[in-house]
Amino acid sequence: MKIYTKAGDGGTTSLAGGKRLKKSDLQIEAYGTVDELNSVLGVAIEEIQAEECTNESEKCKLAERLCTIQSQLFTVGGILATHAESWEKYWDAQTISQWTGDLEAWIDEYSAALPELRTFILPRGSKSAALLHLARTVCRRSERCICRFSEQNDLPENMLESVQKFVNRLSDFFFISARKMLQIENKSETIWKSAK
Repeated sequence: MKIYTKAGDGGTTSLAGGKRLKKSDLQIEAYGTVDELNSVLGVAIEEIQAEECTNESEKCKLAERLCTIQSQLFTVGGILATHAESWEKYWDAQTISQWTGDLEAWIDEYSAALPELRTFILPRGSKSAALLHLARTVCRRSERCICRFSEQNDLPENMLESVQKFVNRLSDFFFISARKMLQIENKSETIWKSAK
């Protein structure tokens, strides 16, 4: 299969199913930003897995969860890269909702093991934690793109609502995972101090 087709040279691209849109279309921006998030997450996973770890360790457990999320994001990208009329033919909104429930359970698990957050923290402390914060910010941008796409189109509410909730909860998971990563690495959080 050829990597380049030249079909997009004029500034359009195809959705799954064949419908062509301008590359500036909000739907293209939405799934493109999810793809960017998935790539950032891939870098974070590689950094976290850089050292060998046993399957029993908290670090490996976190990395395994991130790998699961990466596959889920690929599905979310697939939904957004398909014409909305075909969404319910290929995907189930209930499955996306179950993923959101899993994220909430993981957030609660990590939150219970972390000190209470009483102030803002800066997105650093270790490379792994900083990359998870980067994933969080790209995730928030993905959410904004999906919301703009939703607002300007008549779309199946069931599916889009499930996707929006998943992406919203995902950014929370990345935040708590960055904090958990510092705990695993026995490193301190960097507390924000007002610039003078």
